[in-house]
Amino acid sequence: MNYSLLLTHVLFWVLYLVSEYFANLAHLYPSEWGQFLRATMLPLPILMAATYFLALYVVPRYLMPNKWIWFLLWCMVVAALVFYTRIKWQELVNYLRSDRYYPVPVNKMLKNIIRDYSIIALAVCIHIIGDYRRKQKLNEELIKAKAEVEIKLLKGQLHPHFLFNSLNNIYSLALSKSELTADSILKLTELLDYLVYRASMDTVPLAKEVQLLENYLGLEQLRYGEKLQVKADIAIQNDSMAIAPLLLLPFAENCFKHGGVGADGIFRVELQLYTNHKKLYFSLNNSKRKTNKTPSHSGGVGLENIQKRLNLLYPDRHQLQIVNVEEQYEVTLEITF
Repeated sequence: MNYSLLLTHVLFWVLYLVSEYFANLAHLYPSEWGQFLRATMLPLPILMAATYFLALYVVPRYLMPNKWIWFLLWCMVVAALVFYTRIKWQELVNYLRSDRYYPVPVNKMLKNIIRDYSIIALAVCIHIIGDYRRKQKLNEELIKAKAEVEIKLLKGQLHPHFLFNSLNNIYSLALSKSELTADSILKLTELLDYLVYRASMDTVPLAKEVQLLENYLGLEQLRYGEKLQVKADIAIQNDSMAIAPLLLLPFAENCFKHGGVGADGIFRVELQLYTNHKKLYFSLNNSKRKTNKTPSHSGGVGLENIQKRLNLLYPDRHQLQIVNVEEQYEVTLEITF
């Protein structure tokens, strides 16, 4: 049982009785105070019955589904019943008080009936507002839970994709019996350490994400040797700035997926990363080997996942641009914190 909700209902009706009683107390003689209190409390069952009927039956069945005609008809029926019952109730009160029955003129009850309608309307409006806020909160919780689940699924897809690419790199070195194989395994170990202990967090320090990028580029440097030239320009004002993990790595993976040795025989990669307390700017471009295929803007599983994660984590607070032309592939990302 929701005791706080019950207490709210009780306080509303008590507040109504208290305000109604003390608002008229100055116009009464002390000998009339007790009689007026009884007269104020007697119509309370009528008001409560009308209020809860409208709030619990009419509103959810006719107002929420936008059945306006039926909703208005029910309001008119309830208003007529309150009007009739209020007059008959007052006639009964008068009869019990004086042992005489006489009809109550409508004009004498008009003020009381209008007040009754106002109280019923106020109570129903408060109920509608409270119900709307409860549903809005529930929707926000459902959206948040759905986003968290989707992010976890995307992370789960990203890890195998990243490991597959890295192991392929090491496999290529092993086939050529390169002396760099051991160094590449060490680099991969550092990357795995990040995946195991950092990737499951909601956020990580930006410095850790940059270190992950550098380790990955170092792994690729071992694979390509002198054919790969990496130019990195990194300026971070706040190393502890929090960012979602594995947010930048997929772009580096995609860089080597689409990239290759250019016309000059060099595989060029340029990285720019600038941050301040409000914004992150990240740019990565690389040369491409010549091909007869038409350039595609699709970046595969990794890039699709990162686009989804950006939409979930930074909605309306990021800009992602991808340029895929014949001899160059470039990604630019801006995030506003």
